[in-house]
Amino acid sequence: FTPAEVAEQLATLRTAMEVAAAGAETRSNASHVAAAMSLLADERIPTTPQSALARFDAFAPQITPEAVMAAIRAELVPLENPLIRFQGRTPPAGGAAALRAAWGAGMAVDLSPGDQDAPASFAYTDFGPAGAVVADTTTVDLGIRQVVFANGLRLNLKPTRLQQGRVMVRLAVDGGQMLNTSEQPLATAMVHVLPNGGLGRHSTDELQSILAGRSVEFAIGAAEEAFTLAATTTPRDLELQLQLLAAALSDPGYRPEGEAQYRRNIADFFARRDATPEAALSNALGAILSDGDPRFSLQPQEAYRALGFAELRAAIGDRLARGALELALVGDFEADRAIALVAATLGALPAREPDFRPYADNRTRPFTADRSLRIVRHAGAPDQALIRLSWPTRDDEDFLESLRLELLERVVRLALTKELREELGQTYSPGVSATQSRTWSGYGQFAVAASVETAQVDAARAAMLDTIRALAAEPVDADTLLRARQPLLEGYDNALKTNAGWMALVQRAQTEPERIERFRAGKAALAAITAEEVQATAARYLQPDAAVAILVLPQHSGPQEAASPPATG
Repeated sequence: FTPAEVAEQLATLRTAMEVAAAGAETRSNASHVAAAMSLLADERIPTTPQSALARFDAFAPQITPEAVMAAIRAELVPLENPLIRFQGRTPPAGGAAALRAAWGAGMAVDLSPGDQDAPASFAYTDFGPAGAVVADTTTVDLGIRQVVFANGLRLNLKPTRLQQGRVMVRLAVDGGQMLNTSEQPLATAMVHVLPNGGLGRHSTDELQSILAGRSVEFAIGAAEEAFTLAATTTPRDLELQLQLLAAALSDPGYRPEGEAQYRRNIADFFARRDATPEAALSNALGAILSDGDPRFSLQPQEAYRALGFAELRAAIGDRLARGALELALVGDFEADRAIALVAATLGALPAREPDFRPYADNRTRPFTADRSLRIVRHAGAPDQALIRLSWPTRDDEDFLESLRLELLERVVRLALTKELREELGQTYSPGVSATQSRTWSGYGQFAVAASVETAQVDAARAAMLDTIRALAAEPVDADTLLRARQPLLEGYDNALKTNAGWMALVQRAQTEPERIERFRAGKAALAAITAEEVQATAARYLQPDAAVAILVLPQHSGPQEAASPPATG
């Protein structure tokens, strides 16, 4: 090992311990529970983060390249005639002999020392003159500061002391899944591997070395209406994190190594796409509910393998360079310093579009009118099955109706759990979800699902429909309503006790201010919903014969084993 290689790993370890020590006074309850469980299970004595850092600093000088090599030689035995185990659905061509030959060929390759040059300096520190602030306001009750820069960047800030030494960063860039169309349904499919292509002036490997010991992240995903770059950093590394975000927008790398990793992942995904009931359902559900709309349906493997960074650049390059931006910072930082750092990075980029695009021609999402029973096959355990019932509902434009559906979701979960566990003896917890879209006009769905034994499919499906029918027929009792409502009310009480809770309000505070208004009004509105309103909501949306029923069954069960439709539903 070279000194630079060892130093890189030491820097990473030290940074993790320094971050933990800085936030020692605001550790979560979960971290204390984990320490207690480690004491009980492993007899590992709990220590403070400061103690761990001090012991590491005292020992670190002994971690030299020579010491690491000596440790490896002491621990590892020679692999002169190793046991080789293969795990997988399809053995490789040639079987055990081919595996042994491949091992021998690999071990015979001559090794030479790699590049031992010292890591380069980060190349993205100057983005031009700092951007000017053209608007600066603060909400009185929540203390969310909202800043606008001359280039169009919106910045939302909420300093907290909930996690000492930690800063959450979220950047929204116009576009996201709105760029996927029926003609190009996979336009954004490769976005999440963009960081694997590095930056224009640094490969991924170079970035790993350059950023070693720094609490920064480079990750991007395609949400429904925006690309999202998310990270959690420290006050010390906030400037570097903002520089990394600005570089990601202005000079993405699009290197071929990112494409290669993507194609390997695609092959792995399709090899296990139906490996469990849950995987099989997840991969078939979009096409079933949308009548095969390509935007929401899994495409053939060849379509994903044909993708490359050239197509991705053509699809998203303009959005990264010109699309509207909204940046949110939540956590342990000083607001004026943060504004200055943003001004020198994202605020210094060329002018952006002033608003997120409406994408009015891509706001529809179909929900199938076909209510015939659907059968999906999985390749997992032969005694495992899954039942899912889905109903179309509505979008989230009506906030009170969304709250009623949210409360109904909790009521249905309680009722189904009781029915499946107590009446049928099933040990699995049913899944219930009510989703009212913010993106797709008029679109929403209410779904119930349960994992059951294959022999119980008919009985479980009938019980699920009976439960839904009963909830639509008469109001639930006061105790059930209380048990359903109380966790939702506590959610409002606890929402602003974490940085993540604040981020839900802060991240789009300027472009989606209704999120804040709904939070202010939500608890009182939720508390006022009656059992009769919950019943009426169930009757309005959850008619048994309106559900799309999907059974996920083992591959080798015959048609008669697939269960037949009950009299209703």
